[in-house]
Amino acid sequence: MKSKKITIWSTKGGVGKTSICAELHFRLGWPVVTNEEDSMLSTIINSDKLKILKPKEKIQSYNNNILFDFGGYIDHRIVDALEQSDCVIVPTLPEIPDIQGCLNSIKSIMEYNKNIVVIVNKTEDKNDFLNVKNIILDVFNVHLFEIKKTRAIPNIYINKKSILQIMENNKLLNYVYRKIDIQFTNIITYINNF
Repeated sequence: MKSKKITIWSTKGGVGKTSICAELHFRLGWPVVTNEEDSMLSTIINSDKLKILKPKEKIQSYNNNILFDFGGYIDHRIVDALEQSDCVIVPTLPEIPDIQGCLNSIKSIMEYNKNIVVIVNKTEDKNDFLNVKNIILDVFNVHLFEIKKTRAIPNIYINKKSILQIMENNKLLNYVYRKIDIQFTNIITYINNF
């Protein structure tokens, strides 16, 4: 089976990029490469599964499954990650500045990779996802997924496990986190099928 590479990137900070990467890492077991020197991932991922790039360090070509968790504006390393990725995930929040940042990110990515997935993160109102979906699909033809606002996400960092792993031996959390689990399962099913 061919190895897969996924870049999670946005020019906009604070949209949940690293938390999404952490959940995918724990669910899939894939190593992570990041360009963020002070990444929160270093507190939860073992050093043998996490590569923190130095400022001028280039990205190698990987032959295994890999998650690229990149922040900041496009530079040669982000271009390298985008070009070798099978899919690029762009998180956004359902607020106007975040949606604009998402649109700008998609426009930048399109030059290097057309397989883009938008995750509308931390939705609260029942129309949040639909509103963002309509705005983005009016401009770009991309896939969209929703992750509702949840208290489960911080537990990834506390427990150093995926939400799914946290649910396994706890009937109460199994019930409480079932919706967020389904949302991430849908994303992973998409990833596994491309």
